[in-house]
Amino acid sequence: MRQDIAKYIHSCVKCQRYKILNRKPEGLMQTNIINQRFEVLAIDLFGPLPPTLEEERWILIIEDITSRWVELFSLKEATAEACAKVLINEVFLRYGLPRRIISDNGTQFVSAVMQQLTFCLGIQQTFIPLYHAETNMVERKNRDLKTQLGMLVEQDHSSWSIHLPAIRFAMNSARCNSTGYSAAYLTFGREMRTISDVTNDLSAVILNENFIAEITPKIQQLANTLKITKEITERTQDANQSARNEHRKPRPSYKPGDKVWVQCHFLSKAAQGFAAKLAPRRDGPYLILRQRGPASYEIANTKEPTIPIGVYHASALTTYVGDIEKLPEPVNPIRKRGRPPKKKEGSTKVIEPSQPKNHKLKEPGPCAYRLRNQRGRM
Repeated sequence: MRQDIAKYIHSCVKCQRYKILNRKPEGLMQTNIINQRFEVLAIDLFGPLPPTLEEERWILIIEDITSRWVELFSLKEATAEACAKVLINEVFLRYGLPRRIISDNGTQFVSAVMQQLTFCLGIQQTFIPLYHAETNMVERKNRDLKTQLGMLVEQDHSSWSIHLPAIRFAMNSARCNSTGYSAAYLTFGREMRTISDVTNDLSAVILNENFIAEITPKIQQLANTLKITKEITERTQDANQSARNEHRKPRPSYKPGDKVWVQCHFLSKAAQGFAAKLAPRRDGPYLILRQRGPASYEIANTKEPTIPIGVYHASALTTYVGDIEKLPEPVNPIRKRGRPPKKKEGSTKVIEPSQPKNHKLKEPGPCAYRLRNQRGRM
């Protein structure tokens, strides 16, 4: 009887939706594999900011995962076309094509433009789980950029764009604790020369008669530095992983077909009399489709089990306990990112445009059907 009572309590739908889970979050920390420089890039958008004189409102942040080299570009509009142009002209044609690009699930990155760009250039596009920003390493640079911009602009908030070169120089010349070296040294093999620092000037070596004999040790030193950097980074990752996993527990072994609750992120709406504090903490249940990463899963609605609606980290999922045959309805169903909301049949009247007689419509081009099946908006 005790087991029946415990099972009945655990299967309470309202308790599973509203009660706080006093336990460690699920999903252990995963570390990145050290690659060659500019093989894996992390990108993110920062903004919107007050418009500058050139009507710029956004900052595109691009970071190399291996060397921690950072590029900052100001944009007028946060569109997929603008991001693609910057990536091609300022990154790919300067440092070469990467093998992988990591980004969040913003409409600029999941659009058909970015998917066509990465597909044509043979680049793997990786999206982080929804509402799990710590997966993207560039988020740390996003936080640092906010602090540095606030210190430099002071009261003139529209002058933020003129400070980007100085902030980029500071980020790339600063020593990184995880690698033990600065991003400039790992990228160019030397520290960037400043006004007050001439100790790393190589002009005396280059002008020497024994140039080859002098430069060979420098090349060997750079190769040894990259090897040491990899060892330091791996040790730092192991230390961070051990410290973080003390406050987490291994993820549950979800299988395709399992029912889970998804953590909610509601916003208060005073005009509609809605308070986020009184909203449910979890919603669902939803269906596990497949495992997309070491600690991330792709989910779908139970009514449309073949259509994925998003990828979530294991810490945002909770096992559903209850009657599988009588599943409750989600309070606020999750829609797939990048799709317009569906309209109910009969809610709006569709007015067909008038066509003149004997009017022949042009056949769509070969690209029309290919772009129609792409995810997101143009």
